[in-house]
Amino acid sequence: MNFFNKAAIIVEFMIGHMPVIAAQTSSPEVMLFSYFRDNGKDGVFLATSGDGVDFKPLNNDRPIFTPPKWKGQNLTRDPSILYHEGMFHMVWTSNWTGRVFGYASSKNLADWSEPVQVRPFPASLPNEDQPDNIWAPEIHHDPLKKDFFILFASTTPREKDDGDASNNNGKPGSQYDNRVFITRTRDFKTFSDAKLYFDRGFASIDAVMKPDPVQKNWVMIIKCSRDESLKTMPGRNLWITRSSGMDTDQPNFSPLTGPIAGNHSPMFTDPNPRKSMAEGPSLLYHRNSWWLAWDEPAGGHLQLATSRDLKSWTHIRSAKFPPRAQHGTLFLAPGSAIAWSKPIDSDQ
Repeated sequence: MNFFNKAAIIVEFMIGHMPVIAAQTSSPEVMLFSYFRDNGKDGVFLATSGDGVDFKPLNNDRPIFTPPKWKGQNLTRDPSILYHEGMFHMVWTSNWTGRVFGYASSKNLADWSEPVQVRPFPASLPNEDQPDNIWAPEIHHDPLKKDFFILFASTTPREKDDGDASNNNGKPGSQYDNRVFITRTRDFKTFSDAKLYFDRGFASIDAVMKPDPVQKNWVMIIKCSRDESLKTMPGRNLWITRSSGMDTDQPNFSPLTGPIAGNHSPMFTDPNPRKSMAEGPSLLYHRNSWWLAWDEPAGGHLQLATSRDLKSWTHIRSAKFPPRAQHGTLFLAPGSAIAWSKPIDSDQ
């Protein structure tokens, strides 16, 4: 496989507002962005944007959801929110290590259900197949199966110790060798057992998918988490792939193209390899364009790009996100469903 097929990636840079779509005031939908700060100990925050470029905090820049007081699992990192049929569904990373992620729901983003811990790997599995970590759960609705699926990344001892050098640093004994797993649910009370979902032979995390209404398939953005200096599949960057159709049980993702952002890619803010790392992507299709937000934690922090075709990207360097905002989710919801309606100036 040619992991460096960059021929299809054309990037335009600009300083002003983006030349593509902007949310119209007549639209019933509002563009929102959920995020966390620091280590995720303070809760989930929310921002909104009228033009898709300048995101301002809601709820007076206070959390809309505070971490549950779960012993050893009391963080709210990587919040992913989905609005579907009158309900907001949220999942999040509850700690750096452990075997669970968090779930809660709300009708207005202010009043939340009792949070629950979701354990996708059954306790009956042997220790070598139990996860060391569950990172960046991302929630999706499947219109074909009429259920929900959550993608997340985990390292298992079996994968970590198999000696294939696919892990983060390419050396035996690396702490993390993540792969992307999936669990499904219809009612958020019972969840299917975790299944390996995406494995191209390299450590990968932060998978997010969106259906393409034009090509009638799914688009996935994923992070290669391997060190940027490795000769084989150098990472700390984002890649893109497509499914063969809408069946999420048999996605047959191909080809894998990139990187499109981060190290060894055209989109970054700092030439220093340790500062141009890209992670935590969020993908949104809105008004006939694709919106991609990602985290550049050591460089310029949250970044934004748009594309009409997922090949030519416009890096919106003028995009503004709330201070210290990290890895979150772009999503749409009716304005009437949101309790927080008045944004504040993030510069205050």
